Amino acid sequence: MPELETIYRRSDSFVFRRIEGEAILVPIKGNVEDLESIYSLNETAALAWQSLDGARDLKAVAGLITEEYDVPREQAESDLLAFVQEMKAIDAVLDRGR
Repeated sequence: MPELETIYRRSDSFVFRRIEGEAILVPIKGNVEDLESIYSLNETAALAWQSLDGARDLKAVAGLITEEYDVPREQAESDLLAFVQEMKAIDAVLDRGR
């Protein structure tokens, strides 16, 4: 499970795009034609994705989410940890050490 003090960066194996108002992640390796390999992100997840820049830890990213969406800090942290866990499962994010 990710920790709030961990710094993550986006994997170069995925690209982020906004198409007709929808935020999506598309793998650039593997079977791109497979629609199950394309991930749709809600606005909060899109902000989290864009904030995983290899410089900020998850606690700082949760702070950005809290400020932008006026949600309780605990909820932002919990949702962010779950999001990062999902992104780790598909190798879309890496901790800074990798």
